[in-house]
Amino acid sequence: MPGTPLFIGEHERTELQRIRLLANARPVDMRTLPDLLLTPEGKAAHRDRMTGQTIAIPAAYLVTFSVETNQPHGTARHMSMSVQREGRLPNGYAAWLVAQELGFTGSLDECTTWLEDLHGHGKAVNVVQYITGSEARA
Repeated sequence: MPGTPLFIGEHERTELQRIRLLANARPVDMRTLPDLLLTPEGKAAHRDRMTGQTIAIPAAYLVTFSVETNQPHGTARHMSMSVQREGRLPNGYAAWLVAQELGFTGSLDECTTWLEDLHGHGKAVNVVQYITGSEARA
């Protein structure tokens, strides 16, 4: 299957920086999230929040970014990236290129990754990296 081109120019870098700053300013508290998701209003509020932290990148990518506090090992960066074309996923190179723009460091191999079923909308690659100290707000 052919790959999906990824185009990151100045506009995309600006948008990635915008959602990075937004996520850092409004971290998701993983201790309170399960209770929030118990109500329709809470689900809608969380969905709206994540939609605000999602951008489209040409040619067909969607990227959502959050900073999550109170994870089992502390604070984490969390990126979800999908391709809006049937049967396609971002490859590791594309995912890491975008992750670096969002502040991830090291390598993809040093992160926790998994595929997420988007319930009829394909799959997303999730990348999580624990962060500490001054890095937690970078």
